[in-house]
Amino acid sequence: MDPVPILLSLLVLAGCGQQGIGADWKRIEPGVAAIDFELPQLDGPPVKLSDYRGRVVVMEFWATWCGPCRFSLPSLEVIYKRYRDRGMTVLLINEGEEAEVARKWAEKRFTAPILLDRDQAVGARYRVRGIPRLFIVDQAGNLAYAHEGYGGGLERNLTLILDEFLAPPAPAADG
Repeated sequence: MDPVPILLSLLVLAGCGQQGIGADWKRIEPGVAAIDFELPQLDGPPVKLSDYRGRVVVMEFWATWCGPCRFSLPSLEVIYKRYRDRGMTVLLINEGEEAEVARKWAEKRFTAPILLDRDQAVGARYRVRGIPRLFIVDQAGNLAYAHEGYGGGLERNLTLILDEFLAPPAPAADG
């Protein structure tokens, strides 16, 4: 029996522990101010990023033709429903498509706000070169994490990050 495949499997498993955030998630340190923007919402009033100051914002740039986005968006909806009452929001930023294209694809499956970056100006300001591209903005309005692509584990990684940002305050010490 060839030991190489077994050894490779063990090395892969050793790197896939359940303890930490995936290595493909880039922590931005020190955090830099997120570039403010205002975009039309698919079904609602325009949204300004700065309106969410004090909340954690997960924003993903996507398009209907993007295969990996079809996997990440439902996971982001789950995260939105789980954390929206704890001081977090998700902004789903559609890149370069008409409102009707995004609306038809979304088919009322998402309660998280869908924003329209028709001319991709906001995506360009965030240096989005490929999608899906996700950023996490902390409560102070600083970029805290960046992630590109979709390789599974999105909900688990976001849960670890959001639980850190949205941890309940420590109880006051009796004195």
